[in-house]
Amino acid sequence: MSIIPTNCGDLNLAFFSQSLLDGFQQNHIANARQPSIVNGGITYFHNTICNWAYNVPLKFHWVVVIEAINSNFLKNEIKQLGNRYEGKGWNVSKSVDATTMDSVQNVIGCIFAQGVSIPGEKIKVEYSGITEGSNRGFINSPIIAGRSDFEPLQIGFLETNRSFIDGFLRPWSILVAHRGLIATENSSSIKARITIHQLARDGTDVQSRIRKSIIFENCAPISIASENLDYSSSSDFPKVQADFVYSKYYIVDNIS
Repeated sequence: MSIIPTNCGDLNLAFFSQSLLDGFQQNHIANARQPSIVNGGITYFHNTICNWAYNVPLKFHWVVVIEAINSNFLKNEIKQLGNRYEGKGWNVSKSVDATTMDSVQNVIGCIFAQGVSIPGEKIKVEYSGITEGSNRGFINSPIIAGRSDFEPLQIGFLETNRSFIDGFLRPWSILVAHRGLIATENSSSIKARITIHQLARDGTDVQSRIRKSIIFENCAPISIASENLDYSSSSDFPKVQADFVYSKYYIVDNIS
């Protein structure tokens, strides 16, 4: 048994048999596929990242698709917002029609979506043990206190002359406040499914393919961010953030 210097502190990594070291060297450093450490390592790395499963995707290669459970019903309810709930003055019919056409929502996803903040996953943790007095150096044990509530799905939308934000999302959120999020038949639902497709290249002169999709069910807008207007010049396109609540989500890996 040989002793090898190490800086791993109390970890028992300082003692390896010579046979284990020889095996590691034979399998990972000096084998037939690797004539030299430098050239072999580059070849192995190149072959690995060329594999579809390990290829690094482009961060900006994504699309968002917003699919109302009942599109016609939702659009009609938004158009009737003034007559039924908010009083006269909500003349958003033309904006609803212009910003929800297939050409701007379904061909390459929602063209107004400029950025997405995908919620994470978090579990609540508490610690069980002595909480009063001295614990004499002992550490309390972690216990699971439940899964945290879903954080809102945040999407930044581009402002255009016919505003998708104020002509569709804002009245939709007000409609949600009046109608609530109680379960209804699909024929009278004001909720939507939001799918975020993350794409990847699959070769030269080949159409990009979906590598991962995150699907949020029963979505409804609950917050439209404020917008500041001033006379300062800016090269950035105007964007407004909207927050969506949802009942569940799931991930689909590599669908065609």
